[in-house]
Amino acid sequence: MSTLDNPKNLFKSNCSTNSEPYALQNLGDMMEPEFSENCIIIIDPSMPIHHKAYVIIDFNDELYFRQYFEENGRKLLRCLNSSYAEIELSKDFEVRGCIIQQKQRKLKSLHYYLPNEFTGEIEFSTTGKEKKNKSSTMSSI
Repeated sequence: MSTLDNPKNLFKSNCSTNSEPYALQNLGDMMEPEFSENCIIIIDPSMPIHHKAYVIIDFNDELYFRQYFEENGRKLLRCLNSSYAEIELSKDFEVRGCIIQQKQRKLKSLHYYLPNEFTGEIEFSTTGKEKKNKSSTMSSI
């Protein structure tokens, strides 16, 4: 069996050993409406996981793209599409990274971690935002 026939082995050989951001394509409707089918997501493996983050998780020998929740001492993965059941994580799971950006065909990129325009601190948003160019904000002053 070639690595192309086994997506998990392909992922491990190309993505999981690298600390640089990488791209994957979203397949299916589990994360709609925020992430449409076939959109490209950018994952940062060095980003710390947190409540409500969009993540890639390796659990029970499967890779999952879901939203991560911590509630009442439980760690959960949820689809944005409520037609799918949530997954409770046991202690044996690996975080492969947080989704920091997405690109949909013919639309601008959406970013999930952007600096606050007043404090400069990075903030998470559950709905992606377009990154503003400094030159466009300066010209509107």
